[in-house]
Amino acid sequence: MEQYGGQTERVRRTDGGSRAKRVWRTDGGSRAKRVRRTDGAACGEKSGGRGVKASGACAGQALGARAGQAEQKGQSERARAGGASVFFAGCSAFVWESEEGLRFFGRNFDFDRFDAGSRVLFLPRGEEIALRLGEGVRETLPAKYAVAGMGTLSLPVPVLYDGVNECGLAGGQLYFRERAHYAQSAPAGRAAVQPGLALTCALASCASVEEAVAAFTARYSLVAEPLMGAVPPLHWFFADRTGASAVLEPAEDGVRVFRGANVMTNSPSYGWHRENLLNYAHIRAQDYAETPAGAAQPPCFSGSGAQGLPGDWSSPSRFVRLSFLRGLCVRGRGEEETAAYTFRLLENVAFPLGMVRVHAAGGRLEEGVSPYDHTVYSCVAGLHSLRYYWTSYRNSSVRYIDLAALREGAERISFCVDDVPAFCTARREEVQ
Repeated sequence: MEQYGGQTERVRRTDGGSRAKRVWRTDGGSRAKRVRRTDGAACGEKSGGRGVKASGACAGQALGARAGQAEQKGQSERARAGGASVFFAGCSAFVWESEEGLRFFGRNFDFDRFDAGSRVLFLPRGEEIALRLGEGVRETLPAKYAVAGMGTLSLPVPVLYDGVNECGLAGGQLYFRERAHYAQSAPAGRAAVQPGLALTCALASCASVEEAVAAFTARYSLVAEPLMGAVPPLHWFFADRTGASAVLEPAEDGVRVFRGANVMTNSPSYGWHRENLLNYAHIRAQDYAETPAGAAQPPCFSGSGAQGLPGDWSSPSRFVRLSFLRGLCVRGRGEEETAAYTFRLLENVAFPLGMVRVHAAGGRLEEGVSPYDHTVYSCVAGLHSLRYYWTSYRNSSVRYIDLAALREGAERISFCVDDVPAFCTARREEVQ
């Protein structure tokens, strides 16, 4: 694993000002080096050594198929989204623990593109955080807590897709297609918050899952105001180092709270996904020794205990697969082994490039848009260590930044996602 560190330079901000920004390179030197990004721009980089109500379970298979079909018809919705498409990414997320009880939040970001302004970000205390952004509208508050995570700098203020704050609260926003309901305006006593900005607001101002739940249910009013051209349908997943976790879903009757959630993907609702697990009660780690008819047929392969575990990339199937992986897989020991094991589980629900076509063959696509959804990046946040780890589709090397070391800083820092394949030579074993 490789920790990122670097030097400072002046860069132009989207609001017309300038501020100090870190730049990085991969050869361990001290000068900024230009590297190509997949969106066609360039970026400096350095790597250093420091520091809907639930349906019945019997209806699960049919609704699962419909949900899978619904994910395939997203092209028109994405086209309407325009620049806001970064908030329409389908994802998988879960919470896991090491043998010692260290908590980790893992997430895949699955989509057909990546916003050109996307970076790994450190946001210091006092950073300007937006509640609402729009034509002639800019309602902000200062960050109470320092935060590290993946987000975009394409808006006047930074906006996160996921992250962890200095109190050990982690969270992510996930696509909630055809299920999200928002108010048209905020009632008296509540702050209007655009859905795409709510995660950043919560991580910058809440110290725990309970505080995030209180924010979404009592302080914020999620309003149907477009961000970058569209209103993104979202739900949110939070976890903290105490063991608490919750999925929050905006429904017609208000924000529904599912405490104790450990896995989340996309639509349908969390309640439906949980009930759908009853259709897979036979899944186990142990092989089946006999056929159901009792015939004496010695097994000639292993893995029969998981027969019937869905292997496609629809949201219902990913939820089932990740739930059983989380429940049955061996947990790591310590920080780095558990982070590595968490990435391994995320790989089992990742989208391979070419398997999930979302645009018609031969159709004209915008620059930077793939015909296929794929796992653009995966991330793991250590809720005790405050490390934020990530990999990207073309670069599976695990990189991280250390929020514990950065949190006293006063300046925003951005880090390149670095989606360029990277390899290291093998170390020769010394013969004694």
